[in-house]
Amino acid sequence: MITKFGIVLCLAAVGMLITGSLPKDKMDKVNVFMGGKAKYDNRPPVRVQLLVGGAVFLFIGLLMLGLIRL
Repeated sequence: MITKFGIVLCLAAVGMLITGSLPKDKMDKVNVFMGGKAKYDNRPPVRVQLLVGGAVFLFIGLLMLGLIRL
């Protein structure tokens, strides 16, 4: 069961990292989908959120799979 969760986390992380590395014109569409800049002007850009979240999820997923040991 933990292996399945680890695989799902790794796949989600790869999706987030790929989406975070899209060119600017495609990233504008993602920014609108994720809420734009209507209310929250002090939050980090969407690209940073996707890249940092993807890196964290990938790290946790690899820990769950046992590929990284602490």
